[in-house]
Amino acid sequence: MTPPSTTDVLSHGSEESPWLSRRGLIALLGATLAVVLGLTVWRLWPVPPAVFTLVDVQGVYAGMVRSDGTNDASVIDPGSTVAEQGDVVPSSCSPLFEATVLNRPPREALDGVGTFWALGTSAVSLFTYRFSDLAGADREYARLARAFDSCRDAVVEVRAQPAAASVLAGVRRDQAQLAYVLPAADGTKLAVHVLMFSNTVTWQYRYEPTPGQYSPQPAQNVMDSLTDQMRAVLDLVGHR
Repeated sequence: MTPPSTTDVLSHGSEESPWLSRRGLIALLGATLAVVLGLTVWRLWPVPPAVFTLVDVQGVYAGMVRSDGTNDASVIDPGSTVAEQGDVVPSSCSPLFEATVLNRPPREALDGVGTFWALGTSAVSLFTYRFSDLAGADREYARLARAFDSCRDAVVEVRAQPAAASVLAGVRRDQAQLAYVLPAADGTKLAVHVLMFSNTVTWQYRYEPTPGQYSPQPAQNVMDSLTDQMRAVLDLVGHR
């Protein structure tokens, strides 16, 4: 009896290939999930806030021109600044007039930019000191705020040029701005506005020699303009 014939069957690959395909699909899904998770974490990860360099602050002041279109902004080197003679009584109120009347830079300040202009009989100084980080600017502003809180509505005497002695009048106090006025007996006034922005603290010092009530609005307009300039520059910093 002739045995039945057999047919050779040619197979390619292993019989386990479906299992390998499934493993490959699982690996692909895992890699995709890892990429999606990584992108999500990257988008949600807190981005360090942009801070001003000296060049950035100079850029801010490049737009702070006087009414005649001129700009006299210059760099301030705290190490070469010559302090004025004088003091403040009580001494706890000294921080309120150190950077302005007494021309004494903050100890943590790295550098700064400032300008000066005359408005009729009034004299206005605007200057910004830069700190290494946001915490440094915050410490300086907090120091000023503490002095403001303890000296507001108290008799304060500035023993320097120009001199003044009267009750310190508070104009503004919030998380980023301070404003206060010290009248003198002859009707002149020393007005100071302070702004904290990012890693900078700005002082606007106005000497008002004419009698009459002090109006803070012109000074506030200057601070608002400066803030707009700072936001614009900081926006560019965040994208560079």
